[in-house]
Amino acid sequence: MRARIRSERATRTAADPESSTAATKSSVAESAWRVVESLWPDLDLSDRSVLAYAALAGEPDMDSFIDRFLAHGGTVYLPVVTKVGHALMFGAVTESMTTIEPRGKWGIREPSPTLTAPDLLSAEVAPALVFVPALGFGPQGARLGNGGGFYDRTFGPQGEVPLAGNDHTGLIYGVCFSTEIGLSGLTVEPWDLQISRAVTDDGVHSFV
Repeated sequence: MRARIRSERATRTAADPESSTAATKSSVAESAWRVVESLWPDLDLSDRSVLAYAALAGEPDMDSFIDRFLAHGGTVYLPVVTKVGHALMFGAVTESMTTIEPRGKWGIREPSPTLTAPDLLSAEVAPALVFVPALGFGPQGARLGNGGGFYDRTFGPQGEVPLAGNDHTGLIYGVCFSTEIGLSGLTVEPWDLQISRAVTDDGVHSFV
């Protein structure tokens, strides 16, 4: 299933990299921004923070959302992969996403890591919104990740800092394209991070 979705994303990007694909990616960011507008209609984000991600090729792109959030005075954190088999670390974005260079084994754009997962979810830091990328979701919110297990190892029920039940965790949204919602055959394992809602190019989807 991972291979099929990656292939579909690559095909969509290759077929029309400048028009419809760009519009689809942008509408994912717009859906995320509408969540912000619903939570903080005055858009005073000076004391607000989010955890987002730097998209790889073919993934729903959050760059415009991140830059917009920063422009309104908010703080944005991105995940940083340190070692295979270890939980994620995190760093703050201080400038536009265009200034962050790809690095590491997977060529992900990452800031310098300054926070461990417990640091990130501490009362002093805890993001009010968390956006988790995925290749798709099952009907009950089972998440299909890229296979590295980093988000499960960090935020899953058996992870370093489980998101479920954490008093300092804000609203959690998965991120994927609308065609990747309701994937059949996905089940939730005891260690899996499960998502209750997702932002897509077609708006916000809630899992039941």
